[in-house]
Formats: sequence, structure tokens, C-alpha cells
Amino acid sequence: MRSLKKKIMLPVILVASIGLLSLALMAYTVSKRIIINHVEAIAEEKVAKLVVNVENEFEHWKEEMEKISAMNAAQELDYNAVFKYVEGHRKFFEEYEIVLISDTDGNYEATNGVSGNISDRDYFHKTLEGQTVISDPKISKSTGNPIIVVSAPIRDDEGNIIGLSAGTVNLSVITDIINDEKFGNYGYAYMFDSHGATVAHPTEYDLFKNSSDDLKNIIIKMISGEEGTGYYFYNGEKKIVSFKPVKSTGWSIGMSAYYDEMTKSIERLKLHVFIISILTVILIGGVLYFLTNACVKPINKLKECMEVAANGDLTVQSDIKSDDEIGVLSNSFNTLINENKRLLEEAIEYDKLKTEFFSNISHELRTPLNMIFSTMQLLSLHIDNGELDSEKLNKHINRVNQNSYRLLRLVDNIIDITKIDSGFKSLHLQNRNIVEVVENITLSTVDYVKSKSREIIFDTEVEEKILAFDSEQMERIILNLISNAVKFTNPNDKIEVNIYDKKESVWISVKDTGIGISEDKQEIIFERFRQADPLYIRENEGSGIGLSLVKSLVEMHDGNISVISKCGEGTEFIIEMPVKLVSKEENGSSIEEFMPQCNIEKINIEFSDIYP
Repeated sequence: MRSLKKKIMLPVILVASIGLLSLALMAYTVSKRIIINHVEAIAEEKVAKLVVNVENEFEHWKEEMEKISAMNAAQELDYNAVFKYVEGHRKFFEEYEIVLISDTDGNYEATNGVSGNISDRDYFHKTLEGQTVISDPKISKSTGNPIIVVSAPIRDDEGNIIGLSAGTVNLSVITDIINDEKFGNYGYAYMFDSHGATVAHPTEYDLFKNSSDDLKNIIIKMISGEEGTGYYFYNGEKKIVSFKPVKSTGWSIGMSAYYDEMTKSIERLKLHVFIISILTVILIGGVLYFLTNACVKPINKLKECMEVAANGDLTVQSDIKSDDEIGVLSNSFNTLINENKRLLEEAIEYDKLKTEFFSNISHELRTPLNMIFSTMQLLSLHIDNGELDSEKLNKHINRVNQNSYRLLRLVDNIIDITKIDSGFKSLHLQNRNIVEVVENITLSTVDYVKSKSREIIFDTEVEEKILAFDSEQMERIILNLISNAVKFTNPNDKIEVNIYDKKESVWISVKDTGIGISEDKQEIIFERFRQADPLYIRENEGSGIGLSLVKSLVEMHDGNISVISKCGEGTEFIIEMPVKLVSKEENGSSIEEFMPQCNIEKINIEFSDIYP
């Protein structure tokens, strides 16, 4: 005889089990779709990033070949001179197995000493048509290795194609490039050309032949130029792959990972839901409902947040706080939203800075060019009217010189900024008396500053302080700060250059009694292409590069630069240089001894944007 307890419990447990299993299945299905969509989105994002990296690398290779083709030696088909240049700059051409030069008949010579004929190669004919091309995979005639060829036409002074320069890149190099971006712990990337040949793969170079039907279908989509995400079985394991074409070559990149690895959170979620279901059935129907609702509610809430974000609202945040997978997913969602928001803000700010910079640079270039052009027109007019005398001639020549110096200064600053960013700017450190060097630099500007109705004074706490620094770069730093002081002061104002001995460091102060800098602008004046005043209200010329370059040069000395300023009272720039020495082997001889007559041209350059 069955007890009443059993009669009540068994139907309740059965109904609860069915209901809970149904809810659990629904929650698992929704969560699985969300996670798979997330994984697919990551895969698509990674392969898109990888395509951009490969496109950039290909463009970089093309530019290198075009630079070689533009060399005078290449235009003269001087193989030895070109190969000597390549060997001398090997770090710039390290991706290439060989570099070769060919005439229009296909006869070539290569850096490995091999010569031959490439007139049967497709890239040879495309290049002679005037294109810079990247070939499909080939077997190298010189090395026998699987390669691609980057080639650019060589033109004579009249623009006629007289040959080509080319570099061969081993396919293993491309494999390494595309596998810099990882997808999971065991994921990897591969590439096919437009004919289905494997350009890059970590282990196989005939993937199409050894693949399953579903993988072949994906490969066919890839070589057809399609993009998307798919699934296939490889060596008995399910894999996910996202693929996207490389537009410049017609090739396609696929990034794959093991499905189980990327979706293991789904299995963990399924296990948790099953355990919760069993425990809830053991308890009571009410507890069953409560636990199920507690599990489903945050998932739906997170899904709603995702839908809001998918509609473009990046202010949404998930307030789910838990230590389980849903909490981790919530934190990941918030992190992803914040990162996307940050990237969007950075992109807007970068676009603003870029627009301001190009507006600034165009103004900086146009002003001296207009001055030179108008001066030459005046000079021509005076010549035509017979009114030219030595005074007018000198006046016009000085104006042309000043604006030429200004253009030279702008170009020099841009080149130095580029060198610093790329790591090619180095210092020539010497153990010298910093007091003597700064004093000589300051004294060399006295006549110029006096001609602008300003007064410059040099003072020091100590007569000698030996430390390691680059004298030429120190001259640029001090002249730039003095130039700024002249620009932003009024007639009869005073400029002071002081040196203070702080034992372990030396402070160099450039102080003026000029217009000053507002407190809210003091943090941005050292930023690249930024100035205290916008271009349209600025009274003084400048590109916004000078103080950024000064800061970079000071920091290359392990120093620091700061500013103290108050509007209407003046500005003080303080350079803190560490007292350190270099060894005798590193202490080179001085190239320049800072005599006033040696500094005249540098002063003209640094002060060139100060107009009478």
C-alpha cells in the first residue's frame, strides 16, 4: 500500500522534474547560443585584425621594393650597388631570402649569387605592366624553397620601365606572421591563394587534398572571396573557423580553434544546471521555482544588456554580481563594453587631433611658402621697374632665408619625432661641463634677443658640473625654450637662464616675464601637436611639435621637464638632468664646441617662426 506521502511526493517530484528540466533546457539553449555567438564574434574580430596586419605587412613589403626600384643604382641596373645597399641595411630586408634585379628580358641576378631568367613567371609580366605585385606561391629557382615574390617596376628618368626589383619571402615567414594572433590555446591560422594553394599553415601545405568534405566546402568559399564562420571536422575533432579575404591579393585567411576548447563553458553550464535541477527536485516545488528563476533571470538580464549594446548604446552596464560563470560573463560583458567605449572615445579624440594637426601643419607650411612666393614677386617687380637696390635686395633675401629656415625647422622636427617614435633616434653622450655648454648657448642668443627688445640673463650656482649628455641635443632643447620665451614675451621683458646644483641632479631653468600659460593648458603643451591656443586664435606661429620634441629629448637623457606658469606673470620651464657619467670608451670626442659663430645658423633655424 502506497502512503499518502509517496502519492503526494511522486507526482510533485515528477511535475517538478519535468518543469525544471524544461526550464533548464531552455536556459542551456539560450546560454549556448549567446556563448557561441560570442565565440564567433571573437573569431571574426581576430581574423579581421589578422587581415589588417597582413595587408599592412604586404604594403610594407611593396614599399620596400618600390624604394629599391627608385634607387639610382637600380635605375642603372647596377646589381652590385643595389645588393651592397641591401646587405648594408639587412635589418630592413630580413624577411627576404634573396633580393634580385631583372632587366626587361627576365635576366636576373640575386643577392645569393644566383642568376637566371624569370620571363616565364606571371609576376614578371604584371610588373612590366607597371604594377607592384605579390605573386602566388612559387618554388624558388634560386633556393628551391616555397616562396612568394614581391616585385616592383624600375623606371628610368622618363618613366619608362627598364626592369624590376623583387624579393622572395619564404612561406614560413607568412605562417609566423599570421600565427602571431592566437585563438584559444591550440588555435592557429592558415592562408590560401585564389587557386586553393596553401600559402601558410603550421603543419600542412596541401590542406585541400587531405581535408574532409565540410572543410573543402569552407576552402572553396575562402578562395571564392567569401567571408564568414563555419564548422568542420579535422582528425576526428570538431573545429570552428572564421575566414576573411585579403583584398589586395585575392587570398583568404582562416583562423580556427577546437570547438570543445572554445565552448567548454557551455558544458560547465550544462553540468551546473543538471545538478541544480536534481537538488531542486529533492527539495520542494517552490524552491525548484526559486532556483530556476534565479538562474534564468540574470541570463535574460545579460541578454537584454547585450541587445541594448547591439543597438549602439554603449552606456549600458550589467549589474549582475556573482562568482559563477554568469558573473564572469557579466564582468566580461562590462569589460568589453567599457573597452569599446574607450576605443570609440580614443578614435574620436585621435580624429580630432589628426584634424587639428593637419590644419596646423598646412598653416605652418603655407605661411612661409606664401612669404617666399610674395617676396619673389616683389623682387621680380622691383627688377622690372629698375627700383632694386642693395637694401631692398637684402631685405627680400633675409625674408626668403627666414622662411626657408622655418620650413627646414619644421621638417627637422617632424623627422626627429618620427625617429624617436620608431626607436632610431640615439644620443651621443659625452662627459662635459653642463654649465659651460648652457652658458655658451645662452650667450650666443644675446644679440638676437636684444634685437627683439628683450633682455636675457644667465646665472649659475656652480661654475662646473660634469655629467653625460648630448651637446647637440642640449643645444636644441635650450634654443627651443629661449625661442618660446622670445615669442611669448613683450618688448622690455626679461628672460633668465639659471643653473641650480641639486647634488644628484642639475636643474636648468628658462624663465620669462611674458604672457604666461593658463593652468588648464599646462598639461597639454607637451603633448604631440597640441598648443595652448587653438590655431584660429593663436597670435604666434608654431606647429605644436617643439615642446613635445624637447620633452622626448630630455627623457632620452633620463631627465624630466616641468612648467610653472601664471597668466600675465610669466613662465618657467625646469629641466632636471641626472648627474651621471659614461665610460671612457663611450665618451666620444666633441663634434661641435658651441662657439657663437657656429650657432648662428641653428639660431636662425630655431628662431625662424618669430617674425619682426
